[in-house]
Amino acid sequence: MSQTPDNTTADSANDQAAAAGGGYEILKRRLETQGVALAEKAKRLNEARIAEFGRSELKLQGRLAARTENNCVARDIVRVGSLLVFGYNVFIGLRKETAVADVFSLYTLSEANGSHDLVPQPLEGSFLADPRFTADFRELYAYYKNASLTQLRVHQHKLLAAFRIGAQVTDVRVFRWEIREDGTLQYIDNRGERDIALPPAYDFEWALTTREHHVNGRHPHINILDTIFVETVNGDLTIKVENNTETGLGIYSEPVQDRNQSLADADIAFAKLGTLILLRVRPYREETTRYLVFNARTQQVVRIDAIGKSCVQLPEDHGIIFPGGYLLQSGEFKRFDLPPEQTEGLRFKRMLRSPNGEDVLYVFYEPGRGGYGLFTYNLIEKTLGTPLMASGYARFDDGRVLVFQSEGDEPLRSHAMQVWQTPFTSDDHARQSAKQNTFFGRIGNPELVRGVSELLAISRAVREQAPTRVAYDDLVRQCTRVLDAHFWLDEADAGNIAADVRVVAETARNTLDEFDKVAALRREASRQLQQAQAAQHQLLTDIAATLWQHPNDFVTALSRLQTQRGQLHALKDVRYIDVAQIEAMDAALEEEETRIGEKTVAFRRDGQGLGPADRPALQPAGRRCRGALAHPR
Repeated sequence: MSQTPDNTTADSANDQAAAAGGGYEILKRRLETQGVALAEKAKRLNEARIAEFGRSELKLQGRLAARTENNCVARDIVRVGSLLVFGYNVFIGLRKETAVADVFSLYTLSEANGSHDLVPQPLEGSFLADPRFTADFRELYAYYKNASLTQLRVHQHKLLAAFRIGAQVTDVRVFRWEIREDGTLQYIDNRGERDIALPPAYDFEWALTTREHHVNGRHPHINILDTIFVETVNGDLTIKVENNTETGLGIYSEPVQDRNQSLADADIAFAKLGTLILLRVRPYREETTRYLVFNARTQQVVRIDAIGKSCVQLPEDHGIIFPGGYLLQSGEFKRFDLPPEQTEGLRFKRMLRSPNGEDVLYVFYEPGRGGYGLFTYNLIEKTLGTPLMASGYARFDDGRVLVFQSEGDEPLRSHAMQVWQTPFTSDDHARQSAKQNTFFGRIGNPELVRGVSELLAISRAVREQAPTRVAYDDLVRQCTRVLDAHFWLDEADAGNIAADVRVVAETARNTLDEFDKVAALRREASRQLQQAQAAQHQLLTDIAATLWQHPNDFVTALSRLQTQRGQLHALKDVRYIDVAQIEAMDAALEEEETRIGEKTVAFRRDGQGLGPADRPALQPAGRRCRGALAHPR
């Protein structure tokens, strides 16, 4: 079967350009070309999807204000049917009794000519006028004078109103109403403490390390999944990727307070999420727990202490999200520059998928002050949108979200709010506009989104091509998973894109085979460079210790320097060696050779030995190559 002229020309050009670099470079260039072609097809497929189903983005629609009868500190807002329930805390002063109207207001949201407004609704005749509720409400404030509203929530067909009654955040009394199918509310009781509880801060389990994970030696460490090796001894926290106890060097290091601790003194736990390994480390006698993430694909470590508050996984094994940022399996890391008071104490509350399958909303909540963080993640672009930080929010079926941000603890009568259009419509609202009579309609928008997202992830992985075996293994697995999960990729309406995925998978397998050979060559190049560095350091040490009393001392030193320079020049031909480091070492030898040459001339002219002050300077013993992996102990 003959190839198209364009493909033949492209492959030939790549092969010729990379021929000097060996099989790995040839395949790597070919894989890059195939990745670009796959990305272009995936983008065309996504454009066709958007033309079929449209796109809904986060967009500010308008500003408005809720006005209350008294000065109050706004606390929360929820939607129940057509009603908005607005909750706040009023400081009554000398008034003997707190009424329901001092804590709650009801509104409806109206829209006319592109502007929004809140229309007050009477409490009389509403669910807030239920005699049993009003009796329980009066009893609450009779027994707890400092009671205050903390949260409003709609959960499992119930409306919940939580009041703090003690010093602890967990000291609450929760009123409950049942939301019936016709939209009316029926008061249940004031014992909903379990209903208001937040879900776990993590959607995974931490595994504790034990002595079974310990590996003893000159530089002992803890073996975690035979992938990374961690220790906090000898003055620093070190993470290595080689099970080698002969060296204390690693890919990451930071100091600890107690340098005399033993391997068992630190509390270390871990969790594996795809190619990410999360670490929870508390060194001996330290109050702060450190959280780090190792990415097996990029062989990098990043410290993210925000994980300690809460952390959940992004969909489709994309990575993790935590209060204020996210980290992807690809290595992309972003932390929003938010004030600490807005992110401090945030806990994961809920996740909501948009009906189009393209966006996911993560809601984080701070139980103490009642703040929310709304984070929108896009599966196709693999980005986290600018977060909405709010004191309360209410979501409508058509995707509109009403949010407000309270002005600290200052009581106000007018409370500024915003209306945002979001992709997070209700399922019923989405079904009303669903299309089913086309190829894309039969597949479904969520399924298309997952497919396009994974195709773009493959092309992105090809473009980055992290030089690790894990990266190429993962690329092959991605291709296999996409082909198994999305049968429609073979269809002509989808551009027969499955054929491109199969080509990428085959090339990735071949590249992986060549990469193993390259990895061996790189290890050998690194070994030879280390030997040359050790030999050069020993040579400069010997020269520095020379007494310079005989002419032969100068001849021997110059001869050894020239021999070492010749060996360095020969090392430049070794594949994958650090040529820049070789040149830096050669420059140091050249400088030393010039200095000794000048001293030789002076020695012969004066006929005397050289004093200690005139001896050549010794290169510092701690000097290491630019690519060294960690800090020396």
